[in-house]
Amino acid sequence: MFITIEPPLAPVEPTREKFDSKEDEKLLAYADNFVVEFKKKFPKREVITTVMDINGKSVFVTRYFRPLAPPTKVLEGDNKFTPMERVARFVSLISFVSDSVVYPGLCDIWSTCDQFLQMLQGDEEEHAVLLCNYFLQMGKRSWVIKGSAIPEGSTVYVLSADDDGYKIWNPSTGEWYDKSDTFCPLKSVTALMNNDNIWANIQPSDAANMMDFDTTKTTCWKPFFNRAYPNPGLSSVQPNELTYIDTSPQTVLRLQDRIEKELRDSIMNWRPRHITRWNRYCTQVFRKILTSLEFNKSRVTENKTEAADILSSYNLCGFPLHMSYTDMKTVIEKVKSTGIHENESANIEFALAVYIHPYPNNILSLWIYMASLSRKR
Repeated sequence: MFITIEPPLAPVEPTREKFDSKEDEKLLAYADNFVVEFKKKFPKREVITTVMDINGKSVFVTRYFRPLAPPTKVLEGDNKFTPMERVARFVSLISFVSDSVVYPGLCDIWSTCDQFLQMLQGDEEEHAVLLCNYFLQMGKRSWVIKGSAIPEGSTVYVLSADDDGYKIWNPSTGEWYDKSDTFCPLKSVTALMNNDNIWANIQPSDAANMMDFDTTKTTCWKPFFNRAYPNPGLSSVQPNELTYIDTSPQTVLRLQDRIEKELRDSIMNWRPRHITRWNRYCTQVFRKILTSLEFNKSRVTENKTEAADILSSYNLCGFPLHMSYTDMKTVIEKVKSTGIHENESANIEFALAVYIHPYPNNILSLWIYMASLSRKR
């Protein structure tokens, strides 16, 4: 469908909202001028200097950064993920909820990391700031990137630098990309920020895969704080440390059993005209497979013998689902959306397994393996 409007409507200029602030008036005036001067040369690029906190106050953005230690349990154990990947995975498991849902009628609000972990929900800014602060504590050079991505549009990612070069992290999924990777969903970079400074991108191109991320190059990046206007040593709004609470294993097991029972009942209700037969052996194998996937980077099962036995005897249609647990309704809807229960063959059987891996602060990594099976002739 293609629609035109005559006469064409000119896009509305975005309004710049002003909020109460405890920041120094000179700092705010300098910030306004910094944005105005940058916009004159690069009108389509966005740079953030101040954000609104949960109390409706305008806060200078560098105050949101401070090295913060991740949960020790996230870094413990031996698995195929690097420490940075483990931390990114932990952050990605915190539910993504847009500010327009949490704070309807208000503009974009930035929560501090302790508020984020208490509410267990936030949008891309909360995920990015927490991940960046974790990386800073781990001794990594890190920044939050302001840019645009597909499909998010205007968003924030995280940039890290080490001996292997620059990596771009999607804080909402836990995935990382090499800076030159053309498959990276981040398509443009307009600014960088961390606890030291804000850097506006003044390079000819804002394409992420063509970016020179060396912030010491003044021909590529315009720093907010400089020799003429040095950093006054702004204190952080983040706490000195974050509090983590162990998740009860007994509660997790009860929830795991409840989810499996609810899904079994739902699947049988979705098939009112047919008998739903459950294959117990396959369910046991699926459960073993799920427990190995949480720390398996390739997502390839280590239970190859049992999986081969199933495939030698059955035609299998199914796959593991992974999500962060938020509520039962969402889980049921995601399983139903697979359509696996719609198989109406006379000899069809089903297998269902659920596994939850707990993280601190009741952050739960939920795995579900749902499949339909028909015996080979």
